[in-house]
Parts: sequence; C-alpha cells; structure tokens
Amino acid sequence: MPARRPKPSICAKGLLTASVCAAVFSVSAAQAADRRHALDLPARPLTQSLIALAARSGISVGGVDPALCAATPRAVKGHLSAQQALQKLLSGSQCRVERVDAVTYRLVRDTQPLAVVARPAAPPAPRAVAPPSDDDIPLIIVRHPTRLFDTPAGVSVVAPPMLSGNDTDLSSLAPHVAGMTVTNLGPGRDKIFLRGVSDSVLTGRTQSMVGLYLDDTPITYNAPDPDLLLVDMARLEVLKGPQGNLYGQGALSGVVRLVTNKPLLDHFEGEAGVALGTASEGKPSWRTTGMINLPLPGEAAVRAVLWDEKSAGFIKDVALTRNASNDTERSGGRLSVKWQATPGLSFDSTVTMQDLRSSNSQYVMGRTGSYRRALSLAEPHDNIFQNLAMGVTHESASGTWRVSLNRLRHKIHTGYDAQPVGRYVSVANSGVFFFEEDQIIRLSSLEASYVSPSDRPVRWLAGVFAARSEESFTPLLIDVYTRRTLYDEDRSDRIDDAAAFAKITWDLTPKWTLSAGLRAQRSRHRTLSDIARVRLVDYATSGRITGVINANPVTHELMLSYQPSASLMLYALSSDGFRTGGFNTTTAQKSIVPGTYKGDRLSSLETGLKYRAPDGRLRVDAALFHIEWRDIQSDQLRPTGLPVTLNIGDGRNTGLEIEGGWRPIDDLTLQLRAQFSDPNLHKTNPIYAKVREEGMPYISRRMASLSAQWRTPLFTLPLENTAVLSYRDGSPLNYGISRIIRMKGYVNLDLGSTADLGAYTLALRVTNATGNKSNSFAYGNPFALDTASQNTPLRPRTYWLSVNRRF
Repeated sequence: MPARRPKPSICAKGLLTASVCAAVFSVSAAQAADRRHALDLPARPLTQSLIALAARSGISVGGVDPALCAATPRAVKGHLSAQQALQKLLSGSQCRVERVDAVTYRLVRDTQPLAVVARPAAPPAPRAVAPPSDDDIPLIIVRHPTRLFDTPAGVSVVAPPMLSGNDTDLSSLAPHVAGMTVTNLGPGRDKIFLRGVSDSVLTGRTQSMVGLYLDDTPITYNAPDPDLLLVDMARLEVLKGPQGNLYGQGALSGVVRLVTNKPLLDHFEGEAGVALGTASEGKPSWRTTGMINLPLPGEAAVRAVLWDEKSAGFIKDVALTRNASNDTERSGGRLSVKWQATPGLSFDSTVTMQDLRSSNSQYVMGRTGSYRRALSLAEPHDNIFQNLAMGVTHESASGTWRVSLNRLRHKIHTGYDAQPVGRYVSVANSGVFFFEEDQIIRLSSLEASYVSPSDRPVRWLAGVFAARSEESFTPLLIDVYTRRTLYDEDRSDRIDDAAAFAKITWDLTPKWTLSAGLRAQRSRHRTLSDIARVRLVDYATSGRITGVINANPVTHELMLSYQPSASLMLYALSSDGFRTGGFNTTTAQKSIVPGTYKGDRLSSLETGLKYRAPDGRLRVDAALFHIEWRDIQSDQLRPTGLPVTLNIGDGRNTGLEIEGGWRPIDDLTLQLRAQFSDPNLHKTNPIYAKVREEGMPYISRRMASLSAQWRTPLFTLPLENTAVLSYRDGSPLNYGISRIIRMKGYVNLDLGSTADLGAYTLALRVTNATGNKSNSFAYGNPFALDTASQNTPLRPRTYWLSVNRRF
C-alpha cells in the first residue's frame, strides 16, 4: 500500500492570527450598527433597494412584505447609517422600521407612516419581538432575488440558529429539509438525495443527482459531497425537483446551495471559537474556528474563515488492535474579497480549501457488536478540496448583469480490504488483497447572465454557460504480501458542456402569473482507458478503451401560479432534467454489461400551495409531485467488486411533501417536515432479469422530522433551546442485481441549548441523545457485499460544548 502523506496543520497559526487581529481591531456591535456608510442607491422598488442596502451595510431586514408598504422608489445618497437609509426609503410609505438588534431590522405596517417615520426607533423588548422568519430571507437559488413565500416551487431554507451548531454539516441539516437525505458511509464519502429518487448509494461514474453549489459555483460533478464544515454561513437553500432549465446537468432531482456570509465593506467583525466533544464510544473530539472581517480602503473588504478539527472514531477494529480506528481530521479555510468599484459595480473572489482525512471506514460486519469488527486492513479515505471563484456584478435600474468564473480541484483517495475478491483471482496469491482508487477532478466553468428588474409585469433572465470537467480515475488491486498487481487501470475523462438558457415571467393579472423557461445544451464526453496487469477470471490481461459520446438535450420549465390573497399562493409546475451517457471500462470479457450506458432523463409534474397566517404565527408549504424517470443510470458492482454503470430501467415516484411552522407563543416555535412517497422501478431493463421492481435505494416511503425552538431563562441567563426528532422508514439498500438488501427504519433525537452572554456564546449540544445503535446505511465494503452482513450504526451519543467569542 502506498504511504499516505502526513497531514499539514493549516489552521493553528491562522486561528491565532484571527484572534489577535480581532482583539486589536474590535468595536462594539452598537457602534457598528450606527456606523455611517457611503451610499449611492438609485431609485428602485423597495424590495430591490432593501437588498442593495443589506449588501452594502451588512444588515438584515425582515417583517412584512415590502410590496405592502406602497413605498415610492427613492434614491439614497450620502454618508448615512443603516437606520437613516431605511427611514429615507420608507418616507411617505405605509411602513415604519424597528430595530431588533444591532444588525437586524423589521418592517411594520402603520396607518400613519409620516408621523411614525420621524420617531426614533425604540430599543426592542427581548421577549416581545418574534424571531425573524425564513420568509424574510432573500433567496437567489432561483437566480433572481425573491422570498420563500413568493417562490412557486419546492424551496426550503435553513438559517441561523438552526444552521449554527457545534458540528454543522449537510448530514446534520438534512432533517430540516423535507425530502432531503444524506447517506452515512462516512465523512467525505456521502451522496445527497432529494424528492425521493436515488440512482444508487455507491459513488461511481454517474454524475451527481443533486447539484451542490457554494454560493454561485458548482462544487461537485460525479464525486461525493466534499463535506465542507459549515462555518460562518448565512443560510442553506434547497430547490427540489429537476432543474435542467436553470442548472443543466447534475441537478436531476434538485439543487443545494451553501450561502456564505459575504465581506462587509464598512463593518468590522471577528469571532473565535473552541468546541470539545465526547462520545459514549471513542476518545474526545475537538474543533477550533476563527473568522475576521476587515474593511479595506477604497470601498473593499476581506473576510477570512478558518477551521481545524479532529473527530474521534467510534469503531473498534479488534483485528488491527486499535480503538477508535475511524478518526477523522478536517482542516480548511475560506478567504473572500469584495470591491465595490462604483455603487452599481462590484468584484468578488473566494478561495475555499479543505483537507479531510479519515483513517478508517465506519461500518461493522458480522455479530461482533454494534461498534466492533475485525478487518485485516484499514480502509482510509482522503478528500482534498480546492476551489477558486471570481465574479463581476453590475446593477442598474435596467437590470443586473453577472459574470462568474470557477476553477475546482477535488482529489479523492479511498481504500478497501478486498479479501473476498480472492474467489476471482486467476493466479497463486496470499489471500490478503487491498483495493484503492484515486480520483482527481478538475472542473472549470464560466457563466454570464442577465436578470431584469423584479418590479415589472414581464420579467426575464437569460444566460450562457460553458464548463469542462477533466477527470483521472486510477483503480488498483494488489496482493498485499506478494505485492503483485491484480488489476491496474489509468482512465481519463473529459466532458465539455455549453448551454444557453432563458426564463420569462409574466403577471397576467394581479393574481395570476405564468412563467416558461428553456435550456439548450451541447455535451461531449471523451474517454481513454488503459488497463494492464489484470489477473482476474474472465478478464483480459490488458486493453485500451476509447470513445466519444455527444448529446444535445433541451430541458424546460413551465409554471402557473395564483395568489388569491396576501397569505395564500397556489401553483402548478412542470420541469425536467437530464444526464449524458458514458463508458464502462472495468468490465469482463464475457459479460452482459455493455461498454456504454445511455443518458437518463427525469420529468416532474408538481402542484403546491404556500400559506402564511396574517399574524405570522402559522405557515404551511405543501407540494404533490409525480416523477417519471427514463433509462436510470445506476452505479453497481461486478462480483469482483469493480464498479460499472447500468441503465437499470424506468422508475417513477408519486409523493407529498409538507413543511410547516407554528408559533403558539412568542417564545416557542414548532416546525414539521415530512415526505410520503412511493418510489419504485416500474419497468426493468430486460438485460438484468434478476432486478426486482421495488423501491429505490436508500429512499424511505415515509420520512418526518419535528423540531422545537424555545426560549427559557435559567436564573437570569436567557437560553435558546432546540430539539430535533427525526424518523426514517425502512428501505432497500440497492436495486438488487444479485439480491435485495433491506435496511430498517430508525429514530434519532438531537438536543441543544445556547446562552448569549454578550460577547460570548456558550452552547451545549447532544447528538443521538437516546443512544440509538440502529443501522443507518447497510453498505460499507463493495467487495464483501455478498459475503457478510454489513451495518453502519448511527454515531453514538455525543456531547459537544462550545465557547465562541465575538469581537
């Protein structure tokens, strides 16, 4: 086995630097809130002006819909505080502004706006002001500024405090989004699923089902989730259903967008944090984080974020005589720069890096115990992620232009104990085998788009997109003791995509809206694979495979919405998505597996409603959807454990998705998220006669979560408490090429409490509070899938205590 390079510590000095700089440059939150900003905002509708003001000053504005304020478009110029600018924008309107805290304001309807605007804002009563609603957050995942209630589609938002945690990543946020699931193979190995559709729990040659974006840039192609630690994040946006029109390939079942906090031009910020964790199994864990935001001369700012952590393992590998064998170390950082060249022209750039290394996998085999197993070899995983994103934005009264460039490098190394493959080795051997695969993805993308003003009865957006993905894939199977190579492949793929897209929205009447969109794309997939030193039964000893696949898909979106009142919206939506085909290279000489697999297409019909009670205490989002999926691409395994991709057949899913929130009193908020669906194969590819027409891998027919947030005093200390109870029904693990493997359902409970002590925040969080040892994902080792039962237990009960200091 090749030696693994030592892990560099990239964060310790950076965290110390951030802490020292924060101490030197710190200012109070109140001073920051009253800071004057050099503003030059053109006269635009109130919604656009508020978004522009928030971007310039770092404030957040919630409350009533700005459209209800009947505000006259006004220009705002001069050196003004955020509150002064808000008062100018609302002058003569039917709304006034109230300050909630140092950087949060809310709009309130008032029957005497002129008199109220002149009043100074009174300091808020801590228990009388409701927390900001997710409906007040401006969304960009639909490629134009809008709000959750105004978006006629299945959209979910996760924002602080739910986004703020001691171990926040996508797997911990999935219970907060109806219909979202993340596999539990291990850090840096997982796949994301939306809307009850899944191609396979394996990560192979197929492109991702869900488009994962960091702000405006795609960060996955056919690799697993890089598992970025979500530090200093503004929110998580999830758009469900196929998004071929807006996002092209890799968005077959939806898009997940990680939105970071942007540099503040006139506002200093700093934060340093330390967290300690301990589990009922394994050694202690720890994490350090740091953030600093520095304004620069010339209307510019830089924001730096660093993190470093060690997550202690909980699987005891008795054969290797190691406790906590699956330790994971993760360190990384993000550096963002913004320059506001003119009031309407801005430049931004972000560099993101993360180095994640797991010393072993986290599944168990046989009946040795919930957290015990006996493997001959460790199964490490390294996931090294680097991304550079740059953009230029020009805003004016006629619309917004945006050009963005992205360059990604993602390196993945995974190893497996491949002892069961001995049945297929054609030469004398020791019986101890190791399989490792290295995957390097280089993705470059360029996009230019235009979005028209949002206040017009006819609105539209258009853009062009180009991307090139260059990937190398080098699987290697060796005999550990003889050092003999049993399979060696050097494969390279290059995929070129070019597309043009457009979408137009027309307000037919004040209550009816129609929109339509198209995307025309050209894709070219080239593959070159050299295979050598093969010593497996029915395999050629060497070979070369080359080929080119071209595709010219066109995708659409068609939507009709009806809003009979300010609190209710009904809509119907049709959309589709696609993935191009590819090549199988790890196939035997005598095999029914074809050398290529076709592209697949997913079409969706959806109807839904959004309701908001006039008093803001109740909200309901519901969607009924039907999905038809043709020529499903599915990553599968040959008996040797080597990966192949098959067009497994046609599938469909009909389901109901519900997200609701209720605030019975000011200090308590309850939220329910649920999905009920019927995913299945209804037409199997006749080549694979053994496949059963059952459910889809890892997709439960019933999933639900219930969360509660409440405020309560502990002596004189105010506490913010959360509880999240989630349930997943049983499901099949695979499509059953050889046999069906099923996993059982389980329940999980997470608890947390946070105390705000002014400059300090103290938090306690308990994950898997009941100590549930259920199998969350029954696949671990591809070579042993048919030889022994495999279970991946939930991480044992873990306590996290964190302290954060704001500057």
